[in-house]
Amino acid sequence: MGTAIQRRFWDRDPGFKPTLAREFNHAVSIVFMKFTQPQRGHFDLDSIDDDMLFAKMHNMKLFGATLIYRNDTSPDWLNFGRFTCGGWSAKELDQIMKEQIQTLVRRGGDTYYAWEVVNEPLAPGQNGCWSRVLGQDEMIAKAFQYAREANPHALLVLNDTFGQAGVDKERTDEFFALIQRVKKLGGPIDVAGCEMHLEAQQLHANYIDEFKYFLEQAKAAGVQAQVTEMDVYQGPAGAIQDPYQNQKKIFYDVVHTCLQDSNCTSFTVWGIKDGLTWLRTQKDLPDANPVLFDDGYGKKPAYYGVLEALKQGRQVH
Repeated sequence: MGTAIQRRFWDRDPGFKPTLAREFNHAVSIVFMKFTQPQRGHFDLDSIDDDMLFAKMHNMKLFGATLIYRNDTSPDWLNFGRFTCGGWSAKELDQIMKEQIQTLVRRGGDTYYAWEVVNEPLAPGQNGCWSRVLGQDEMIAKAFQYAREANPHALLVLNDTFGQAGVDKERTDEFFALIQRVKKLGGPIDVAGCEMHLEAQQLHANYIDEFKYFLEQAKAAGVQAQVTEMDVYQGPAGAIQDPYQNQKKIFYDVVHTCLQDSNCTSFTVWGIKDGLTWLRTQKDLPDANPVLFDDGYGKKPAYYGVLEALKQGRQVH
């Protein structure tokens, strides 16, 4: 059970670290290349070291996110904003990718139990210049190989998002077709990551069946499933009757469903309290209260929905 470390806030908000330590046993450590290699060959790993120190102090594990993502998470020196992708040859960029991945994964050691190696490969533009220069499937396979070389024991995750109304079946099929292609190229994918940034007013009536379908496809592909990012926008004012009881039910349903599948191995809430949610600042939803704690770290109904599912535990027959 985890949540994300929001580095901008966790030193400034006095409730952040105590709540993280008390309520969660893993945390997402943000390791974008623009932060960790701001100049070519110069690595800034202070944030990784800080996260590891906190995790060790509180008997937690870390989930590193993400090693390869979009152009805008890459450092300026790569010049990925240009149409030419900085003019890098495939050989040069492959070496840069290898060095970046292996430096971070080796530094993380056993404290990082998992690495999100590539994030959102099905997004428009795929993974930007990484996929344009290196080829999408080939790039993903090599990225996973480099991560495995650096730490044979960490779980390696391919992650994507599947819509705000549930877990889109067509996108699920596309995602697992990609996983199968990458595995055939020798990419050692251990985990299929499923983002669930849900919006209550859009939610499909069969959203849990859609999630179960994702879990079935993961098992068929020979990989674990993890809910890597979850929040639930409660809906605009007046759109949902008893919006926070409804939000509680959605969280309960997802965690309960995950627990009933032994191959679903982790669940992460995307944000520690409502006041720090990305939905307010990046998705133009200023009224969003989408996670388990309110602005004052009070436990919401959703918290108790998750707790109920956890107390029931796995009941796999």
